[in-house]
Amino acid sequence: MNYNQETSLEPLNPNNSLETRSEQLRNALYISLGLNSDDSLMSEDEWVNIDSDNNFNDGEDHVENVDDDDDDNHYLEEEEEEEVGEDREMSNELNEEDLAIGPITGMRFSNKDVMFDFYKEHARLSGFCIFKITSNKKGNDIVRYVQYGCDRSRKPRNKHVTKRRNCRARINGILKENGSLRVSKVVKKHNHQLEPALSRLMAGHRSLSKSLKRALIAKDIAGLRPSKNIRVVEVLAGGPENLGCTPKDCRNFILESRKLQLQEGDAQSLLKFFSDMQQKDREFYYSVDVDSFYRLRNIVWVHSHSKVTYEEFHDVICLDTTYLVNQYNMPFDSFVGVNQHRQSKLLGCAFMSSEDITSYKMVLSMWLGALNNVHPLDIMTDQCDSIMSVINALMPNTVHRYCMWHIFAKLPMKLSGVLDGKIAKAEFKAYSS
Repeated sequence: MNYNQETSLEPLNPNNSLETRSEQLRNALYISLGLNSDDSLMSEDEWVNIDSDNNFNDGEDHVENVDDDDDDNHYLEEEEEEEVGEDREMSNELNEEDLAIGPITGMRFSNKDVMFDFYKEHARLSGFCIFKITSNKKGNDIVRYVQYGCDRSRKPRNKHVTKRRNCRARINGILKENGSLRVSKVVKKHNHQLEPALSRLMAGHRSLSKSLKRALIAKDIAGLRPSKNIRVVEVLAGGPENLGCTPKDCRNFILESRKLQLQEGDAQSLLKFFSDMQQKDREFYYSVDVDSFYRLRNIVWVHSHSKVTYEEFHDVICLDTTYLVNQYNMPFDSFVGVNQHRQSKLLGCAFMSSEDITSYKMVLSMWLGALNNVHPLDIMTDQCDSIMSVINALMPNTVHRYCMWHIFAKLPMKLSGVLDGKIAKAEFKAYSS
């Protein structure tokens, strides 16, 4: 570029056409700035396209906001491709041809579960996993809008996270007047490689069938080590690719099932002890929950004096789930109340096989049944999504609060790198008091 070059600007002729005058202005601008005709006034990362209507398309991404508070649920749309078809009612039985093609705008499903199963099976054949991005419900828990998408759709938070790719592939379903869900939008384009051959290893597509579970339990009871047990079921299935899960999933199931298998005489001793207690005290209550293999899963017991105490002091209850039984690693839950002298009173106990929604629902249902379904006014628990959902379902009028001890215990972890733990506890105590 020569900065000493003299410029000579020709006057514009008003009789010339608009295109000619624009060309003259462009040439004058290039001469003034010392640019060549092939130089660009824009950066290398920008581009301009003029369509047939002489409008500038700047290539900016357009943002579609999703009704959700999480920023991860906002997705950029760039040249999205949709397959639009005629409205068509889909049967509950999955069709191989439809699964290969995938969801198309206009498809109608009887409910959200059928829509999810269809999209999940299509994802398995294509080589990706899906999850529910967001949904909107109206009265009676009826879903009026739902969005399912690729499980790599979240935006990456840092360079070390590899699964978050901000993938835009998703489908939207809207509730119609007849109660069906209509696919209103489909985005099929992924920004990552699909691996159909590895679908069986993806977490969203791995599961243990009932027959596989029975085989693993039977061979474990017979004394086979987990490694040999897994190898046998792989041979019977015709190879590990036909199991539908990984060897680690099988090992985890074997170890989990062992927690439910009490030592010889343990279950009988426990039941005999409760039976003897009930003979001495007719108001003593116990309830046992078993699984499909008739193994002990959950058990709840409440003493007669606990029932009397609960009748008088059921305003505030604390559900403590921090204990574990050493030998079987089973959670032990205790229901504790406070009397007029601020003394802690035991209002019931429970053993659980696992801390999931099913177990909590069973335990709380049995505990309330022992107390004539009288709900507490307030209940304090640890911060657990499973407990929260069960309490909302079984005790909708009970106020659910988090235990102060658990809050203080988690403050250093939640605020690490932001505020000193001691300062955080002191400020929180001052604010809460």
